[in-house]
Amino acid sequence: MPLPVRFLARLRKLPIRLRRALPGGTEGLHPSKLKGAGLTFVENRPYVPGDDPRAINWPLTARTGEPIVKRFEASRELILWLLVDPSPSMFLGDPVSPYRWALEIAGAAMATVNAGRDRLGLLVPGDGRGVPPLRLSPKRGKVAGLHLLEALAARRPAIPSPASWREALGHWGERGRGHRLWLLSNGAGLAGLAPLLKPVAARHRVVWFRPEDPHLKRAPHWPDPGLPSSVERVTWDIQEDPVLRLGAWLKGSGA
Repeated sequence: MPLPVRFLARLRKLPIRLRRALPGGTEGLHPSKLKGAGLTFVENRPYVPGDDPRAINWPLTARTGEPIVKRFEASRELILWLLVDPSPSMFLGDPVSPYRWALEIAGAAMATVNAGRDRLGLLVPGDGRGVPPLRLSPKRGKVAGLHLLEALAARRPAIPSPASWREALGHWGERGRGHRLWLLSNGAGLAGLAPLLKPVAARHRVVWFRPEDPHLKRAPHWPDPGLPSSVERVTWDIQEDPVLRLGAWLKGSGA
């Protein structure tokens, strides 16, 4: 399906380096905490009273002389939220600005989520004045993903206040467990976000992706936003290919 003309027009000055889906899709990237007769084999382990006898690995039991059971892990749908910082410094940089980097990560995330038929949502704060917050509920499919990228590319700079972050997040995170929240920010506009993320990180996996340009001689140092220790921090070279970098992270510790 060709890309919408309006989408291409808005991205003409902000080309995305994403050219292909990440290898391997999302299989095994979001395991359920519920163990049972899933599709993914995890390990063989000694039998423990209370284990389902149907899970006994009889050939291995016969070889070892002690009961061994097979453990499987059930998979579930992944819901990934992108939380993007729209502060003015995110739009500065040559040849790649932090905001363009965030857009490319969003494109790579869309390719990954679509491969696993999972859902992708977007949260962008406003400034409490003329720029309203952007909230797109998680949806699956290419059309929804392109709409998300188009909406993200159309945003203009804003200086988010603590009230703006609160308005953007709303009541998200108060229900359910095990969702993913990726915060895409250089750290400039995160004032007031820490207390909002603390209860969210207790129920969901929150990762802060922070771009840096090692080639800058005088890189700005933004104040520590004081995010809770439960928020994971990942620093990326802004010049790296986002598809390859994201693929390596997902296959490593990013699951």
